[in-house]
Amino acid sequence: MMQEESEQGRLAFAELAAEAFLFLLRIGFTVARREATLLRFESDAVFVNIYHGRRSYQIGVEIGRLNGQEKFSLHELLVAFGPDEVDKARYQTSESEPVKRYSAEIAATLDTKCRDVLVGDADAFEMLERVTSVSRQAATLQAQYGPIVRQADKAWEDKNLDLAATLYRASEPALDKTRRRRLEYLCERRIEDD
Repeated sequence: MMQEESEQGRLAFAELAAEAFLFLLRIGFTVARREATLLRFESDAVFVNIYHGRRSYQIGVEIGRLNGQEKFSLHELLVAFGPDEVDKARYQTSESEPVKRYSAEIAATLDTKCRDVLVGDADAFEMLERVTSVSRQAATLQAQYGPIVRQADKAWEDKNLDLAATLYRASEPALDKTRRRRLEYLCERRIEDD
């Protein structure tokens, strides 16, 4: 059931998030921005955006350095520092009570698992950058080569091996182990046929 947006904002998100993330004030953050679906905290070195997606209704968090360009999502933070808590990166609700509960759970998880990033620890940010660069690179490769790999897979399944070889070769940077073995097989087969 959708609730109407009130004077204090949709589902009182900003108020509920401010209450849940109160611990940030105790470690040197201040509220830098407050809107119906966004709450931004800043310390001398780090920012934390807590938001309630306007269309998705997903509760999300972004953290980054004030002097940097990169933002790290809640999912990326939890993959790096709390892999056992990654399921908390997908909270979505259009009701007040779950907003309150999920905000509190996310805040507690950040407080316990991501404290080093929150206080601006350079080593923690370096680790976060290393971990996320792998997944971001994989996502980029998927975006660039995904359609070609799917066409190559279809050609493989249809036994159109010459086309499969051509397409796998064209998408080589994005190939997983299985597809690399297919490409090796197809290349060896071509040599034998010549």
